[in-house]
Amino acid sequence: MNTINAVIDQFVDFYTALDAQPLAKLSQLYHADATLIDPFGEHQGAAAIRRYFTHLLENVDRCRFVIDPPLSSDDRFMVSWTMHWSHPRIAHGQTRVLPGCSTVEVQNGFIVRQQDYYDAGEMIYEQLPVLGWAIRSVKRRVRA
Repeated sequence: MNTINAVIDQFVDFYTALDAQPLAKLSQLYHADATLIDPFGEHQGAAAIRRYFTHLLENVDRCRFVIDPPLSSDDRFMVSWTMHWSHPRIAHGQTRVLPGCSTVEVQNGFIVRQQDYYDAGEMIYEQLPVLGWAIRSVKRRVRA
């Protein structure tokens, strides 16, 4: 198995059961100087990425991904995914579904850069009572 496929397998294994993973696995997947970018911010370095995941997982009841087959080259891959998550204070703790994708750069068997793309409004803001109503109203008007 070549290096990119091994990293893809580790990535898929980690994220498909994210809420059940020991965060020590991050050091097997991400380079010490890796960058993780998502709609909420940029996390530079292993310590920042670990803090991000610690905060994420302590605030959710569930967080797992269904990952589609990747597109890959020698040193990068892209996956589309669907996140299944629940938070006790959002939507009465019901499981929410959020589609997204990640572009990932790999060097020497580690992720060095990952950028996640998803609708942060759909994930959080649309779930809030007043703000959610306003955002959904704007979306309806744009679609009309």
